[in-house]
Amino acid sequence: MDTLQVIKNSAAHLSPAIALLIGGSLLMCASIFFRSGVKRDVHGQRNLFAVLSMVTLVVAVLLSLYRGTPQLDKYDVGLFRFDSGALAAERLTFLGGFILILMSWSTAPATRLCEYYGCLLVMLSAIPIVGASNDLVSLFLGLELLSIPTYVMLGIVKTDNTGAEAALKYFMLSAFASCFFLLGLSYLYGVVGSTNLTVIQSDYDNGKRLMALALLLVMCGLSFRITAVPFHFYAPDVFDGTTVTLAGIMSYLPKVAGFVALVRLIGTGGLGESASSVIIPVLLTCAAITMCVGNFLATAQNNLRRLLAYSSVAHTGYLLLALVALVRQDADANVLYSYLAAYAAMTLGMFACLGEIEAAGGNSHLIGDLTGMFYRRPAATIGLTVSLISLIGLPLTAGFWAKFMVFAGIVADNRAGSWSIFMAVLMAFNAVIAAGYYWRVLSTLFEKNAAKTPLRVFRPSLFFAYTICTVLTIVWFFVPAIMR
Repeated sequence: MDTLQVIKNSAAHLSPAIALLIGGSLLMCASIFFRSGVKRDVHGQRNLFAVLSMVTLVVAVLLSLYRGTPQLDKYDVGLFRFDSGALAAERLTFLGGFILILMSWSTAPATRLCEYYGCLLVMLSAIPIVGASNDLVSLFLGLELLSIPTYVMLGIVKTDNTGAEAALKYFMLSAFASCFFLLGLSYLYGVVGSTNLTVIQSDYDNGKRLMALALLLVMCGLSFRITAVPFHFYAPDVFDGTTVTLAGIMSYLPKVAGFVALVRLIGTGGLGESASSVIIPVLLTCAAITMCVGNFLATAQNNLRRLLAYSSVAHTGYLLLALVALVRQDADANVLYSYLAAYAAMTLGMFACLGEIEAAGGNSHLIGDLTGMFYRRPAATIGLTVSLISLIGLPLTAGFWAKFMVFAGIVADNRAGSWSIFMAVLMAFNAVIAAGYYWRVLSTLFEKNAAKTPLRVFRPSLFFAYTICTVLTIVWFFVPAIMR
């Protein structure tokens, strides 16, 4: 296949990501013509840029449908590999992007609408690029395409001291994590002599210990994006120091990109004995510590934002267990992607509910702020209830199947021996701990408080966002195959 044909195939299969990238770039350029002013129509501009962003996302979806999916696994064209993993990353992007644009419609910063939506679309374009990457260069560029707009968004959505602190912490720690990641990539290239991931994965079984060290360094760099312990310290401060909508963005998009990148690097059952003897124990240990630290610290929180940050850390532990099952040959990749889809619905739905409460004049910073919220904002409370039940992992919600599939995958892993039983018990133990602090938030919603007045301000976009998440969370329980 000549170079021109490779470029054509890559452009055709990456057309949804290219559409998002071009749309985001154009929106950022539009900031030149939409200067802040006293006479500007803020409401009209909110609608305009939200609609333009949604249209861009719809165009990307249509391009994906037009491209189709037949014989997708046969395309391996240098920098990119278009397989089922790439398709799953694309679908997770569309799911999260649609909900996040609806959440942003009423909450985006009024003075920086072009920059905000431009950065959001660029971040969305990064995930399909990471998902299709077949080279260290394209993988790193895709991850940085996600990171750089995040710095900008953290800096523009909230300009007070806490917002500046959140932006600075994320920037510094992200740069630190990128150093680990690049050092690991350099070792991978040094050992194999190629930046192509297909070539690198075929060399995992050569018995070289330096390969295991390279993978460990890469995992350290990606642990920051997925908020795995000990690279989780930024999450509570960033969630607490930014807006509800951006906290939702931070809880989902970097996590999806990080896990998709891990799948691309480690592969599915491609680790040799030398590398897996190091990597698998590290993944299991990291999963165990991440689950325990996230859940135990969440139980001590009265600040709802920090509680949700530690909750996100705990879910990373569950996802790492799914990744361990995935890298073994008898596992199903859909376990990981299904969990991420369910996580999108229940977590973004919860942030959308909190966003509507704040947009209506309420407060959701502390758990106590939600006291009696059922009598003040019934619809948002119902959405919060479904999200919390799903986060616990109870039946009639997508969270039940998400956790059950991970649990079943661990128990069925015969190669891990007694470790599989231990990790399954530890996961169940952590689920019980998580149920405690989720129930504390849930019970607060229905406590009677006559002193609180109803919140009657209505934000349609936020209502639609959490309604869609609530419906998906329930429907996916009865038809779990849709998540795959």
